[in-house]
Amino acid sequence: MANYRLPPVNGSAKAVVLTCVDSRIPPLEMLGLAPGEVFIIRNAGNSITNDTLRSLQICLTVMECRNVLVVGHSSCGMRSSGGLDERVTGAVDVNALSEVLEEDVADARSWLGFYEPHEREWAMGQADLLREIVKKVMPGVMVIVHSALYHLEDGRLEMMGQPSQK
Repeated sequence: MANYRLPPVNGSAKAVVLTCVDSRIPPLEMLGLAPGEVFIIRNAGNSITNDTLRSLQICLTVMECRNVLVVGHSSCGMRSSGGLDERVTGAVDVNALSEVLEEDVADARSWLGFYEPHEREWAMGQADLLREIVKKVMPGVMVIVHSALYHLEDGRLEMMGQPSQK
């Protein structure tokens, strides 16, 4: 590619963005950043899950990141599923999923992360949860957790609440 520039060495980013897998969310563009300037973790509904925590721990310890931004977005299907959860749960064999994961999955809807709170409350709640987890798992390490909402309607990134250091 003619306009390609080699990104900086991995590990130069000192911040992490946790956002949704929704393909309409442009993490680098919404922050005005280029490749290599921030680590990006994406999952359905920007949720704090075991795998999210595993990736965050690498960023917070090995890569020495000290800032995390949890970004929700408007019109998120995980918050207002509109029947998506029924389609997924209708297709998922919960017993087989439990066997594959080697854990008890009683309810596919909850396991998948379909919840009712508005995107704003969800993003702030996930940031609060992450602050508590970091405080327990990494005592004495100062990590600042922010939350934001990306508005698909106009591309605006709204910072929410006051970040707190934990």
